[in-house]
Amino acid sequence: MVLAAEGVNLVVSARGYEGLSSLEADIRAAHPGIELRCVAGDVCDLATTEALVSAASGVSASHGADIVVNNAGSDAGHLPIDRLTDDDWERAYRINVVSAVRLTTAALANMRQQRWGRIVNMASYTARVPEPFCAPYAAAKAALVNVTRNLSRSYASEGVLANCVLPGLTRTEGIVASFEAASSATGRSTEDLLERMVERAPIDAGRVGTAGEVAAAIAFLCSEQAAWITGVALPVDGGTIRSAP
Repeated sequence: MVLAAEGVNLVVSARGYEGLSSLEADIRAAHPGIELRCVAGDVCDLATTEALVSAASGVSASHGADIVVNNAGSDAGHLPIDRLTDDDWERAYRINVVSAVRLTTAALANMRQQRWGRIVNMASYTARVPEPFCAPYAAAKAALVNVTRNLSRSYASEGVLANCVLPGLTRTEGIVASFEAASSATGRSTEDLLERMVERAPIDAGRVGTAGEVAAAIAFLCSEQAAWITGVALPVDGGTIRSAP
């Protein structure tokens, strides 16, 4: 919604049509002049990547993606590290790293040709402050930070800027669902789990974040105001991460 408010034509994706239809209705109502395409599918599948790239050619004046925001993510069930399987680790990397690399590289040709592009990868504060019950997720997000820096080193000189956002604990549907799943797996209440997490990683601002606050940081990194910012892993976490970058 923040990018739409800035006049950016959009291609949005989710696993199912139900969530997309609601989002589409909200965007069209608030920003009727925006070109919008919706693609339902799993970003781990090559067909979904191809569909997203094809849809981008229909909404962009350059006939390709000018901005890529990789926001897919999934944990491995909030299990202790000694109870994780190979599939848990592989699934975390497929969703959090491989899907982002595939979509980004598919969009690079257009960005490099026009010598302008923005890539924003959504990582997590756990890339810097690993949590015991999300080891594959945290490790995959740390890998995504490394990938982002690699993209910057490779293409920033061509006008294609790559940055990473590290959200802290943010009140989203996914976070709520994750805490409910963790509650079922551990037998602890969601309130107890939240309290324990905040104890391990206190938030200087004294509260969890909102999706809108994270979206504002993404919009900034996609703008001309951030034309000399690249290769950055930007914490948007209310002061959760205390160590130097």
